[in-house]
Amino acid sequence: METFDHIVIGGGVLGLSIAYHLARDSGESVLVVERNELASAASSKAAGLILQSTGKAPQTPMVRLTRETVAQLEEDLGETIGFHDVGSLRIAASSAREAELRGMERDAESHGIPFQHLSQHDARIKAPWLNSTVAHRITLFPTDGYVDPYMLSTAYGRAARKFGAHIRTRIAVNDLIRISDRVTGVRTASGDVSGGSVIDAAGAWASLISARAGYPLPMAPTRSHYWITAADASYGDQFPVTLLPDCRAYMRPDTGAMVIGVQEANSATFDARQLPDDINTFSPTPGEEHWDIIAEAMESISAFFPAIARARFANYISGLSTYTPDGTVLLGAVPGSSNFFTAAGCCGNGIALSAGIGSAISALVRGNEPVFDITPFAPGRFGSLDPFSREFRDRCSAARACKSHSTPAS
Repeated sequence: METFDHIVIGGGVLGLSIAYHLARDSGESVLVVERNELASAASSKAAGLILQSTGKAPQTPMVRLTRETVAQLEEDLGETIGFHDVGSLRIAASSAREAELRGMERDAESHGIPFQHLSQHDARIKAPWLNSTVAHRITLFPTDGYVDPYMLSTAYGRAARKFGAHIRTRIAVNDLIRISDRVTGVRTASGDVSGGSVIDAAGAWASLISARAGYPLPMAPTRSHYWITAADASYGDQFPVTLLPDCRAYMRPDTGAMVIGVQEANSATFDARQLPDDINTFSPTPGEEHWDIIAEAMESISAFFPAIARARFANYISGLSTYTPDGTVLLGAVPGSSNFFTAAGCCGNGIALSAGIGSAISALVRGNEPVFDITPFAPGRFGSLDPFSREFRDRCSAARACKSHSTPAS
């Protein structure tokens, strides 16, 4: 039987970041097993936003590390990885959102993340399409931006291989190997593999993997989606990622066009047990592109982006993220098992959190303390529940609806 110091289940952005950090920092043997191709599920369909302060203070140092790791990866590989250094604009148009934005500013200041207040005039210079007159407060975070999610994911993988990690695709994990409460390896169609630690980073299927150890993870596969306009010179030039929490929407540039994301009130969720092995054979929006959702959002968005009324839309992208009831990640030891860890429930922030999660798991599985506090992300924090039930999935759907706000549904 083959043996590795660490086995990572899942070749998306989180699994590949974990492999990169383990291989780079420890020199120990690392194996990633992915049943499809690398970054072929949620990772490649993400919007790729890297926003360092979001109102969820425990996550801030993790995203900041991702922002810093972009340059490190480029140095490790000797190539660019598709980061767009455009900054982010946060627009508050109500007292509640203004209070949240002030909280983000305090959080950013405590972590040394630069920001500056903009006048309505200066905001229009940054984003000429923006009607800034409705804003109570406008803040620019100049070191934020967005990244090509596939390029970042595969960059972690290439760098992990450079530092000695083994990455195998088209190999499914069929079961966990256990001795009493200890997870000692994985069972695959290609044979059994033993590991000093086993890490579940299987995305939408992570709860099915962890259930093999008696603890299905408390998260639900949840539809995330965004729309891309046709190219238009009047609003498709470079501008900062723009967040409009008053209408639960964001915009970012996309090669002469604009990406528009909307967090609708009732996101579709799915029972992980009913998902196919290959997500590319499954659509969370069969037969439709949910123009009704963008149409319903247009009235509130048009207060900030008047030209949306005449915008033409060229593409619709949907995929499955994984949400928890409090809108934050699952990170750490899986309850009831020793030697078994997880990085899952990314809540639409997997790209932004990727380096922080990789660093934390790398430290944790080697018996070290992560450089930031991960106790808020403990996988067992919700107690006993059925993550496949409709009631639990509705809680996760509500958390996605509140993603733009600092206090999600619980």
